[in-house]
Amino acid sequence: MVLCLVGLPIMGWHSSAGVRYFGVFLVTAGANSNIPATMSYQANNIRGQWKRAFCSAILVGMGGVGGIAGGLVFRAQDSPGYEPGLYACIACCLLTIIIVCLITLRSWSLNKRADRGEIELEYDDGDQKGFRYTY
Repeated sequence: MVLCLVGLPIMGWHSSAGVRYFGVFLVTAGANSNIPATMSYQANNIRGQWKRAFCSAILVGMGGVGGIAGGLVFRAQDSPGYEPGLYACIACCLLTIIIVCLITLRSWSLNKRADRGEIELEYDDGDQKGFRYTY
């Protein structure tokens, strides 16, 4: 997401076409690397085969919704600058960074409580104890 946050303003507002293409590469690298990172973050932090499969399906489905939203925020009447679309992308990048930070802090806090024996994380009857969130 940091690559996207750097690349979006370059891609959207720099005067040189060559530099704008560099911004496109940054945005593409950032966006494409987020897919496996998000899938592994989600899969590592959910216990149980069926819960993990359901959450993976929801995650992939929401990725499709992102494509639909992209078609709605980059409107023809906003050309050639497409500023509302660029602002929407920047806002989504910032929101994603904030959400990941909050989830990481919450996971760290729950792991500490589990290490002290106060709670058991993601415990099902058939699963072994000792699960910890990864971040």
